[in-house]
Amino acid sequence: MKRELITRNIKTSSLEVREEGGKNHISGIIPYDSMSEDLGGFREVIRKGAFTKTLREGDARCLWAHNTQYVLGRRSAGTLDFKDEADGLHFDCTLPATSWASDVFETVSRRDAPGVSFGFYVIKDSWTRGQGKEPVLRELLEVNMLEVSVGVAFPAYPESDSESSTRALFEKSGISLEKLAAVLSKSAGKNDYICEGEELETVRSAVSAFTALLPREPDPVQAKDGKPEASTCGKPEQSTFDSRAREIEILLAENETL
Repeated sequence: MKRELITRNIKTSSLEVREEGGKNHISGIIPYDSMSEDLGGFREVIRKGAFTKTLREGDARCLWAHNTQYVLGRRSAGTLDFKDEADGLHFDCTLPATSWASDVFETVSRRDAPGVSFGFYVIKDSWTRGQGKEPVLRELLEVNMLEVSVGVAFPAYPESDSESSTRALFEKSGISLEKLAAVLSKSAGKNDYICEGEELETVRSAVSAFTALLPREPDPVQAKDGKPEASTCGKPEQSTFDSRAREIEILLAENETL
């Protein structure tokens, strides 16, 4: 299964800037055991030890707001350093002597864009069904971090309005993210798992909602010789289908529960 690259903003940002040895530095922390906001039917927390693989094998970069054209530091170059502490993964980046890096330093210093974010692949996680109306809990146990970004404008987990949020989009289609995530968590790694009762209805609702988005085959048109002809009347353009498919992919990637 192809892993999706996930990007998360840090709920509480603690970026610090300093000058040392004639170089500008930006440092921060990705905290452990800090609960995220609702991410569309589930909440997420990073557990201590999640970055062990990254610290042992990875070559993470420090970017300006996820822009790969602006690399501020790199671990293998000795310009990005990590320290795994009890409260989280601490990082320190030595900025290059460029005009745009100076702009980042100034922007962060002014607290105009004090946010921290990071991009990663999930290696191992754990899903726990919430009690009552509580959302599902996702614990990140092992991740492969590719980059950490500074100078992010919105450090908190974004919350969209109810009509445009991911949760609302799913619920409007009759899909309960909490129930669906619970089914997937329960069935994970079980080839002989079979849905029954309420769980079966949850899966059926999801399948029905996504099936409705697929293009329908046109009715055959009778030619003069009595044989059916293919008709393009009413058939969605391929670009329309591709657009819908991409929208679904984005939603699934955002939730990581499907």
